[in-house]
Amino acid sequence: MALTGFLVPFASGALIKRQEIADEYDETAGEIIDAASAKYTEKLSLNNKAIELQNANYAAVEAALGTTVAEAAAKNGFLNEVDTNKVVNYVKESMPKGLVKRLQDLKLTEDGKSFLVKDYDDPKNEKERQLFNTIFKEDYTRAKSELGSQKNWAANNLNKGAIKNVSDLYLSGDEKLPEPTKIEKAQKFLFGDKITEETGATFNLAAEEALGTNIQVQPKAIKASTSLAERVGYVPAVDIGSVLNQDRAIQGILQVEGIKIGADGGIIFPDRFKAQVLAIKDNAQQYALEFTTDDGKVDVSNLMLRSNQDIEENIISPISATFIGYSLDTSDFAKNMNFRVMKASDINMTSKFIIDNGLAAEDFIVGTKAKLYPGGDSGTQSSIEKHWTLSTKAADAFQREIEIQPSKAMQAVYIDYLPDNMNININGNVMPIKTYYKQIFGIGSF
Repeated sequence: MALTGFLVPFASGALIKRQEIADEYDETAGEIIDAASAKYTEKLSLNNKAIELQNANYAAVEAALGTTVAEAAAKNGFLNEVDTNKVVNYVKESMPKGLVKRLQDLKLTEDGKSFLVKDYDDPKNEKERQLFNTIFKEDYTRAKSELGSQKNWAANNLNKGAIKNVSDLYLSGDEKLPEPTKIEKAQKFLFGDKITEETGATFNLAAEEALGTNIQVQPKAIKASTSLAERVGYVPAVDIGSVLNQDRAIQGILQVEGIKIGADGGIIFPDRFKAQVLAIKDNAQQYALEFTTDDGKVDVSNLMLRSNQDIEENIISPISATFIGYSLDTSDFAKNMNFRVMKASDINMTSKFIIDNGLAAEDFIVGTKAKLYPGGDSGTQSSIEKHWTLSTKAADAFQREIEIQPSKAMQAVYIDYLPDNMNININGNVMPIKTYYKQIFGIGSF
């Protein structure tokens, strides 16, 4: 009886202690699994929704624009992160109209993996070229399979029993773990492997490696590749409307009066408008497709207006902000010149251009009036009164602005809109700044 009385309290205490240790093990493992489950369950769900969204978007585009356009849209990432009820319009906006039409004219081969594209170097020879290595259906099946593998891993390993096994598998065979102490050996015998911070960190690395990759049917949205257009024989249209329609639109934009009609049906503009008219037409080519309707017609008026907006935003407005009292010279003298005559009453020393280029008042010396152009000092006179002689630093700053313009026509417009009451002294010879820049950039009669 004495022996029994001695053993019972000991056994009860051991059981309580054993349960406490077991509970501690379970609690640590549970915290690790709960965190991982919450993170990856949400991730896998979002990934699945993204894949299914692309699938639904492909079906919508295919129904509206055809299989070839849907395949091109998928490969260029236009089916990602777009609501299905908006995806057709998004594809239309993302691809040039001409490219959509060209894709619709193509045929699928029997295996559905490539398109028949004409070899335009030899119209009599129609060659078969593989445009894409896979079709969307195959890519979608692959994505679903990869996502399924991730879900299976999560189902089998996001549980307390798998933590130690996954951790052991993930650790490199070259890594040597410290030998367990006698107490640790005893605890392992009684309670199993203890889940430590190191075990948990290793498990999380394994989970990240197995579940951290986003599975996509196609890549994230990117710009339509030029190579795609080239491979399908698509050349962007450069039709900007008839000469007469272009000129009529520009006449309204610039509010030109006193025009004449030329032999080609176009408008003969006064010489002082020549640079801007040519620049508007030249710059309009980059926007032609945006203003081409589905039936191939060009919205010439809005196309020319859009082109001139570049001139106003990138040239006229910045120049205007650099000066005070910047305006058009409307004198008879100015109307007889072959360029726009502009004037300013002062320099805006707080403007972005002045500050960015580190210019000061001494870079604009009020000086004598240079002879504008032949005949400029006799007969009708400009209304410009105040003149400046620019330092080399100031002249170089304006020159850099001219250099970055995208075309010779735009450079000519920039020079045109500089104030005419600015000169530069070249070896004692004071000349108008416009003459100086026209010589540098070879503008000629612009």
